Amino acid sequence: MILLIETVARRYVCRQYDVDSVGWATQAEHDERGRRIIRHHLGPLLDPADPPASGRLHALTINLRRRVVELVAPRVDLLAEAPMIVPLAPFLTARLRLPWVNGVALLDDQPVIVLDLRRMAADLALGLRLAHA
Repeated sequence: MILLIETVARRYVCRQYDVDSVGWATQAEHDERGRRIIRHHLGPLLDPADPPASGRLHALTINLRRRVVELVAPRVDLLAEAPMIVPLAPFLTARLRLPWVNGVALLDDQPVIVLDLRRMAADLALGLRLAHA
């Protein structure tokens, strides 16, 4: 199953199994097990020209051992039909500073980046971020 994630300016997709839950974003600082919640707006995290969303936001929740990472975006949908995903070539993957991109999918005749949200969450929990974020 594939999730379509829409930020203010962009669209991304991810595999549903990378995410532990999808729900409404909250302001909680800890989960029910007492783990700290690290929350990031997905749009500006990936593209500085993509402004933070406002209003009621969806949270893509990834549970790690000691922390929980919530990536928030204005819209998240489950795609009825999975698009064909083309993995990145090894020479491109090797050139990425942070390997958060798995490939590219074609949606509505436009390329959409496929994100590895579990890897992104692990890097964010360790304090790694893109240079512009």
